[in-house]
Amino acid sequence: MSNKTTTNLDELIEQERRRATARIAKLKRAAAAERRRIDGKVIDLLRDQNSDLYDRLSQEASEALAAEKAKRSRRAKKAALSVGAVNDGTASQTVDPEHEEAAPWNG
Repeated sequence: MSNKTTTNLDELIEQERRRATARIAKLKRAAAAERRRIDGKVIDLLRDQNSDLYDRLSQEASEALAAEKAKRSRRAKKAALSVGAVNDGTASQTVDPEHEEAAPWNG
């Protein structure tokens, strides 16, 4: 009987943990949504009350995002090149079409 009670208690505890986890996640989503609404209102107020500052900050944000994108692109290209060189154990070679010599096919 004791073992059955313990098992039942463990199941009830697990159910309550799941419920608490779900409530916490819901509260976090609600807080994030409220933060986005507040941020949106701050942006509207900034745009209306201090358009010069808004324009300058918008430009800075745009440039920062472009720089981050370029950095990710460079990193991805570098990773792709290093994976390509290691992929089959041989280094890949680039051929300059102007200096490429036609070699006979050994078929």
